[in-house]
Amino acid sequence: MRIAVDAMGGDHAPDDIVRGALLYREVVGTADLVLVGDEPRLRGLVGEKTSGIDIVHAGGVVGMDEHPAAALRRRDDTSIGVATRLVKEGRADAVVSAGNTGATMAAALLILGRVRGIDRPALCGMLPVTSARKATCLLDAGATMDADANNLLEYARMATAFMEKVHGVDRPSVGLINVGEEPEKGDKLRLDAHALLRAAADLNFFGNIEGRDVLRGTTDIALTDGFNGNVLAKGLEGAFDVLASGIRTDIFGGPLGKIAGAFAFAGIRKFRGRFDYDPYVSAPLLGIAGVSVVTHGRARANMMRWAIAVGERAVDTRLVDAIGTLAAPAA
Repeated sequence: MRIAVDAMGGDHAPDDIVRGALLYREVVGTADLVLVGDEPRLRGLVGEKTSGIDIVHAGGVVGMDEHPAAALRRRDDTSIGVATRLVKEGRADAVVSAGNTGATMAAALLILGRVRGIDRPALCGMLPVTSARKATCLLDAGATMDADANNLLEYARMATAFMEKVHGVDRPSVGLINVGEEPEKGDKLRLDAHALLRAAADLNFFGNIEGRDVLRGTTDIALTDGFNGNVLAKGLEGAFDVLASGIRTDIFGGPLGKIAGAFAFAGIRKFRGRFDYDPYVSAPLLGIAGVSVVTHGRARANMMRWAIAVGERAVDTRLVDAIGTLAAPAA
């Protein structure tokens, strides 16, 4: 197996991306890696540790201020474009990127296309939860802004395949994010989607859930449209940042705080571990005719190592084939 890594994508590229690739090879080492980006720079970072790692040159990067699809059509040397083409050409089995999510999405759609029978792809945002579940899949986390009830039904089927194949969850439960738990609550989109989900015998539909239920881990899958999913995901991210900063400065800041921190160290470490989403935050774009894994733009080496592992599992378990079967049974 070969996995293409967009080595120039992300806030800490290429240094942490390369370190993550090396960590993956050191700890797991199952798949060979192809680092795509500025070849001289990447060779300097890889050094002598070249076993199982190749480098393919790409001279450009899609900037955050560029329109992703336009940039990819205008230039054929971007790192995400070159890495995705390696999958299309059969020279790699998956692509992984911490770069511009819009560019990763555009490259996947333009180069790999959609799974037959899938109307719109979706992005699963994996969130740490407080229950016995390891994480909840928030879908769609922002791949498609406009969705109808049939799209949400497709998303539920794709997320079911993802959670079963990549995270080993048996018959994952699906909750529809709404303004109330009662079936009659919500706007037309939520009402229509609820009716379709309830009638789908192939899904383990829990019913409506509210925003507070997402981090509680009430269901394995928290289902919504891309606009609301992206707002929720970024709102939670901001809340985590404020919480972490407040604990660090307001509670354990200053001399007395440091003393208190020493006594509370075991509890702090356990609390931080609960919100360590490095192993779970990465996910493939669901509905794409190839494995294209998106991870956080702020990814450091450890998160990148896990992102590559997610790509490996998606290939190993034939996730794309499973989505073709589960997501569009009537196609």
